[in-house]
Amino acid sequence: MLAVTELSKYISPDFQLAPITFNQVSGENLALIGVSGSGKSTLLQLIAGWQQPDTGSITLFSERIKGPQEQLVPGHPGLAILEQSSHLPHYYYIRDLFQYANVWETSVASKLFSLCRIEHLMNRKHHEISGGEQQRIALALLLITSPRWLLLDEPFSHLDLINKKILQQVLAEVSHQLNITCLLCSHIPDDIFGWAHRLLVLENGKLVQVGSPEAIYHSPQNPYVAGLLGDFYPLSPELARIFFPEKYTMNTANCWMVRPEHLLFQLESTHQAVKATILQVTLAGRDYKVQVEVMGLRLNFYTQTNIWNAGTEGYLVATNGYCFPAC
Repeated sequence: MLAVTELSKYISPDFQLAPITFNQVSGENLALIGVSGSGKSTLLQLIAGWQQPDTGSITLFSERIKGPQEQLVPGHPGLAILEQSSHLPHYYYIRDLFQYANVWETSVASKLFSLCRIEHLMNRKHHEISGGEQQRIALALLLITSPRWLLLDEPFSHLDLINKKILQQVLAEVSHQLNITCLLCSHIPDDIFGWAHRLLVLENGKLVQVGSPEAIYHSPQNPYVAGLLGDFYPLSPELARIFFPEKYTMNTANCWMVRPEHLLFQLESTHQAVKATILQVTLAGRDYKVQVEVMGLRLNFYTQTNIWNAGTEGYLVATNGYCFPAC
């Protein structure tokens, strides 16, 4: 088990990592999410032993991870961190990098190269490989050290969609076949859904919500958390009262929001519907994005078929919504 207890770090007068406590068990996919500057990378570097915490401790299988002020070589042999950029040396063939680093038998190392989809890159240099290939090479170099825990610092942020999917598949196979537990930090929902068992949400250096992706998506603690995991639209009190008359009377002091999937456009008026006009219909990959104007607000929803044109008038209803004590 990885255990982080009351971990804090002062960075500047404008930012500090507040005392943070959490655990991660072997085999659990844990995702750390937050906007840029929320403290994700700082927290990962503290866990990896690259930075010295001001307070608190990190233990891996009951062994405390020391910071750089406590040992000559920063880091921990049981932990490895894959950063956003690979930082590979520019003037070496890839085969040479592994010749210097490899401590495994040749046949075992070859299986690792195949697992990371890099066996065809051994006779190339840095400038002859793509960013996605560089990330997979950097990952293989980390795995040569036989870590038990892998920290992933937004590893997909600079990758195109094809290389991103390849790296995601590689990480899934690495985790399963080599019995490595992963802790991922990201601010992109698609990197998290379908992978993470549990989320830790950071806001301004503070841990503000913990739970499964489904629980946090459907019950965000505040608008910040809601926005991290998908689009949402704040509602005026008047519109919230129309959409949710019974709930609104019990929460008149709260702020209300809806997500695009909660909105439904129809041509006939019904209970709790408000008059709306289609402004624009655009292709959004698998679906069509429809922009609609209602009571001075512009909202988007999605549909699988393009059945409306700009200027179509009808009515908008909301099938669900959230309210927060404060915006």
